Amino acid sequence: MKRIIIFLCAIAWLTACKDDKGEPWERDRSSRAVMIYMAGENNLTASNSYRYLRNDLNEIIKGSELLTDDQRLFVFIDSLVTNKGDAEKEGKGLPCIIEVHGGQTYVRYQFDQEIYTSDPAYFRQILQWMTSNAEADDYGLVLWGHACGWAVMTDTIAQARSSIPMRAYGQDDGKDMTGGSRKWMNITQMAKAMQGLPKLKYIFADCCNMMCAEVGYELRNATEYLIGSPAEIPGDGAPYDKIIPYLFGKNDKELYKGIIDTYYNYYLEDFYDYSVPLSVIDTKYMETLARQTHDVLATFTPNYPNNIDCDSLVYYWHYDAPVMYDMKAIIKKNASENDYNNWERSFNQAVPYYRMSMEWMTIYGSLLVAFRKFNQDATMNGCVSMYVPRNYYDYNYGLFKYNKTSTNMEWNRVMEWNRFGW
Repeated sequence: MKRIIIFLCAIAWLTACKDDKGEPWERDRSSRAVMIYMAGENNLTASNSYRYLRNDLNEIIKGSELLTDDQRLFVFIDSLVTNKGDAEKEGKGLPCIIEVHGGQTYVRYQFDQEIYTSDPAYFRQILQWMTSNAEADDYGLVLWGHACGWAVMTDTIAQARSSIPMRAYGQDDGKDMTGGSRKWMNITQMAKAMQGLPKLKYIFADCCNMMCAEVGYELRNATEYLIGSPAEIPGDGAPYDKIIPYLFGKNDKELYKGIIDTYYNYYLEDFYDYSVPLSVIDTKYMETLARQTHDVLATFTPNYPNNIDCDSLVYYWHYDAPVMYDMKAIIKKNASENDYNNWERSFNQAVPYYRMSMEWMTIYGSLLVAFRKFNQDATMNGCVSMYVPRNYYDYNYGLFKYNKTSTNMEWNRVMEWNRFGW
């Protein structure tokens, strides 16, 4: 796992939210402004955790020393700094936006009350603040926190307190986890919240299960690129001190390849023979990929109640039942060679780069153990998942009711699963 950060996390945190060192910025316009959206009011910053947010924030501060004069980096932070008593005594814990540059931090916006960072209205307000207050040639967004892609229970942010730590993006357990309900933001709401804002150069999802066709299609009008993992990621997440320069890559390939390779190689060094599956989606090709996938499904998809053959294929998430199978492997296993080759051309445009690992860290079954290796040729996979309906009890009646809730996503409406009896 990630090496222990050897400097004073608490001092760095207090510096980030209290000091005023003046203005680091003198230019009217930057080449790129990036915001790291740290949704940390949950077990990632609870007193019994490993203080993941603090460690990553310190990495961000260290990485900012590599920024040039025309690059701007902001961090939105909502976190459990300490336990309730200390937080009230010291006045800490309220969300804020800081700017980080040259190893220094500057408060840019301080909320005067608790908010739900999973509320789409606040999500929009925070992104709007950056795009309005930091004029730039383009903008990038990093999503930090918990996520599980398109998998939701219902299409709403409201949820009673629960032990289940997975629903779309941005788990927020309420004010310092002392009251209120747990809330998440579904991807459909995220896409709506971003309507009318400047289109982002990229969204880098440093959270679990976001690289799926459903998410890429839903966010196609919000960002040029979506970067992340189709699988679970370690709690330590990205090595920000190493990745920061690539968040400002001057050309697109340098940007996404630098992020993916740095992330992948960092964990490969620690795990020796496996890492985190990572990929990029070029959203301008998602509509073409959706049409091609719609058409190729008709060449092999059986009518209800039969299932598409997914036996032995890689799946990136398991709750109640295996789900989020690798979409490239699905098509390769079931389509004819000619149909697959035609479809693959569209896939390669939409997914121009990926690094596959056949094993990764997971909390399924046991804490922090390696997901099992799949008995399959790794080249069958493309590091992007796709939902296919299945006639299993857990797909129809389980906690997530996948066959029903998946229809919230535009991608699955384009697939027209009802033409096959679903």
